Amino acid sequence: MSDERLDRGRMAWTVAIGTAVGLAVAFGPAFIATFGLYIKPISAEFGWSRTKVSAIYSLVSIIGAAGTPFLGFLLDRRGSRQVIIVSSIALPCVLMLLPFIPRNYTLFLLVAVAVGLVSIIASPTAYVSLLPQWFSKRLGLAVALAMFGSGFGQFGLALMHGALLARIPWRSAWMVMAAFVAVVGVGAALLTARDRPSLCAIRRAGRSDDLEGQSLLSALRSPIFWTATLAFFFVQLITAAMLTHLAPLMTDRGLGIGQAAGVVAVIGLFSLVGRAVSGALLDRSGFGTLGVILFPMQMVGCLVFASGMGGIAPYVGASCIGLAYGVEADMLPWMLRHAFGLRCFGRLYGIAFGIVQLGSVMGPMVMSVSFDELGSYKIGLACLAVISLVATLLIAVAAQFSKRSIPMAAPAVV
Repeated sequence: MSDERLDRGRMAWTVAIGTAVGLAVAFGPAFIATFGLYIKPISAEFGWSRTKVSAIYSLVSIIGAAGTPFLGFLLDRRGSRQVIIVSSIALPCVLMLLPFIPRNYTLFLLVAVAVGLVSIIASPTAYVSLLPQWFSKRLGLAVALAMFGSGFGQFGLALMHGALLARIPWRSAWMVMAAFVAVVGVGAALLTARDRPSLCAIRRAGRSDDLEGQSLLSALRSPIFWTATLAFFFVQLITAAMLTHLAPLMTDRGLGIGQAAGVVAVIGLFSLVGRAVSGALLDRSGFGTLGVILFPMQMVGCLVFASGMGGIAPYVGASCIGLAYGVEADMLPWMLRHAFGLRCFGRLYGIAFGIVQLGSVMGPMVMSVSFDELGSYKIGLACLAVISLVATLLIAVAAQFSKRSIPMAAPAVV
C-alpha cells in the first residue's frame, strides 16, 4: 500500500487507541511504576534491606534487556499480534506469584526471573512495533497517543495500588491489581492488536528485504543510533531510580503511604503532559528539539527532591520528573522509523530498547547504594541530576548527526 494511504482509516486509529489501552496495563505501569510502593512493606515483613528488595528491578531489567533484541527478530518475522496476546495472558500470571512468596530470598529471586522472562514479551516493543506499520507522517502523533495510555496507566495504577495498600495487606492489594491487569490487557489484545495485512503477506512470502530501509548492519554503524540510544538509556536510568525509591523517600520524610502514592502518581500524570508536547512537536520539529526541552526537567526534579523541601515541593519535583518520563519511548520508534525505515525496524527497536532497559538496572542501584551505604538519598539524587545533563547533551549531538545524514524516504510500496 502506498505511503500516501498511511495515517488514514478507521483501522489505523483503532490500532493506535488499542495500543494506548494495552500499554496502560503493560509491564511498565503494572510493575516498574508501582512495585516501589511495596518495597517498604516487603522489607518490613521479611526483614530484608531495601537494596535486597529493589534488586528485583535489576534482575528483571537484565533479563528483559538481554531478551528484547531476540523479540525484535521475532517481530520482524511473525508480526506483533500473537506476541501481544501471549504477553497479555502471561504478565498477570507471573505477577500473581509474588503474594505467595514466603520469607525466602531465593524464591523471591526465582519469581524475579519469571517476571523478567515475561517482561521480554510484555515490554512496549510489540505494541509500539504496530504503529510504524500504519503511520508515517503522523507517526509521532500516533506514538504519543499510544504512550499517553502508558502514562495514564502509571498514574491510575499508582493511585489504585496506594488506595488498596492503605486498606488491605500488601499481598491482597497486589493480587487485586494483577487481576485488573489481566482483564484490561487481554481485552485490548484480542480486540485491537492488528498487524498491517500487506506487511504480513510480505513476511509470509519471505520477502522482508523488499521493504524500504537500511540493513541492520548499516543502521548499527550509524552514530545517530548510538548517541540517541545512549541518551534514552540515561533518561530511563533516572526514571527507574525515581519510580523505585520515591515512595520510600517520601515515607521516610513523614508522609503516609497514600500520600506517597499520590506523589508517585504525579509522575504519571505529568507524563501525560510530556506526551502531549511530544505529539505536538515530534512530527514537526524532530527528536532533538523535544529532547533538549524535556530532558533537563529530570535534573530540576532531582534537585528539588535533594533539597528536602516539604509542602508542594515534592509534587513540583515529581511533575518535573514526569514531564520527561516516557518521552524517550515516544522518540525511539520515531527516530528509528525516520532514520532507518521499516526493513529491520523490529530488530533495531529490540536492540535499542534492550540497551535503554539496562537503565532500569542501574538507576535503582544508584539510589539503593546511596541510601544503604551513605545513609541518605541525597548523593544519589545529585548523581541523577548530572546524568540528566549528560542525556540532554547526547540528544543534541544525535540531532546534529541526523541533520547531516540523508533523510530516509518513506516506503513507496508496503
